[in-house]
Amino acid sequence: MKNITLAIAAASMGAASVATPALASNTVTKTIKVSVDGLDLNTISGQETLEKRVEFAAKRVCGYSDIRTDARLRRDAQKCMAKARAGAAKQMAAIIEDQRRGG
Repeated sequence: MKNITLAIAAASMGAASVATPALASNTVTKTIKVSVDGLDLNTISGQETLEKRVEFAAKRVCGYSDIRTDARLRRDAQKCMAKARAGAAKQMAAIIEDQRRGG
């Protein structure tokens, strides 16, 4: 089973987030695994499904759906999601290439 792991180190986003404290006092590290099981990543459809799974996971790990009106928290969540997407993009490219090679 192959997974993409989103690991985000970001400023603490308040009580809404569940995280493991990292070494820095105001920093937390959050992780979530995104399964690629059942996806044919050689197809556009499979890649789009994976992108949707990653987007959902990024929103979850960054607490995006918990943000209602606080502009600062919304900006923090958006920054967190950008980092999550960037990290996931590298992993997705590697997994897609691995699957293309028959791995």
